[in-house]
Amino acid sequence: MSSPISIKYAKKNNHTVNQNSNVKLIENKKRRSILLVFVCVVILLYTVVSQYSLYLEKKKLRFYRVSKPNLLDGCRYVYIDMGTNIGVQIRKLYEPHLYKNAPVLRLFKELFANSSTEVCSIGFEANPLHDNYLKEFESYCLKRGWRVKIFTSTAVSITNGQVTFYTEPGNEVNNQWGASLDAGRKKTKIVVPSIDIVSWIRDTVLDRKLPSGNLTSKIMMKSDIEGHDSTVLANLILSGVYCSIDLIYGEHLTNEFVNGIALFQKYSQSCKTKLIRMDDESFYQTRLPFTYPQSTT
Repeated sequence: MSSPISIKYAKKNNHTVNQNSNVKLIENKKRRSILLVFVCVVILLYTVVSQYSLYLEKKKLRFYRVSKPNLLDGCRYVYIDMGTNIGVQIRKLYEPHLYKNAPVLRLFKELFANSSTEVCSIGFEANPLHDNYLKEFESYCLKRGWRVKIFTSTAVSITNGQVTFYTEPGNEVNNQWGASLDAGRKKTKIVVPSIDIVSWIRDTVLDRKLPSGNLTSKIMMKSDIEGHDSTVLANLILSGVYCSIDLIYGEHLTNEFVNGIALFQKYSQSCKTKLIRMDDESFYQTRLPFTYPQSTT
């Protein structure tokens, strides 16, 4: 049987234990509170820094747009020629009378009606063999009052950087039309800059300033990048840029890809982009002289 002193000591000891437990509980609560406050402060600081960084980025972009105007500002219509070779398709747009019965003319008519001279055209060509001719062609167009810009020695891709490109020496009679990003027999390897076409279209084409008024704008694209068309177009779809283009035509489009696009658009309520498989190689070897109209003054 326990003595009164033992019982008293046990009660006192239990009381001390309870006190210690309460102290520890309070300390744990304090630690959790301090930790919670610390986490909240970190989150707040991260949010402030992120918002400030976003503000600086937007400010930088606004400054960039002011200091370096978009080359397509003021363009109601835009034609993008991916894989322009020697620019024949672009010239068909502005001088259709020189290329009678060319298949692409009906597409130009469908989209731009009789306003072809108001179209701003952008060409991309990776093969350096065509650089000099394309620069001469661009100069000719500008002197005729047609807004044309051709990115020479530039491969259309889904990233900015450098890519290996394969030219086709010995096939100059066909303007090396088989040159591409794919290796093959009798091809020579070179390195050329690549352009992220998705970002370029978003930043340059879709961000352009349209002319004043409620006029309808149109965008048309040709894709002839020797087998890489599906990869580029798929990235346009995934980025949401694809459906901003009114009409896309090209040669290297597989049945699988075309059917996939058809299925995608079947369930889309907003994407009205026309995808047309067309191989217009008419006049592809023809380098017509650059003839300027005689002055009437």
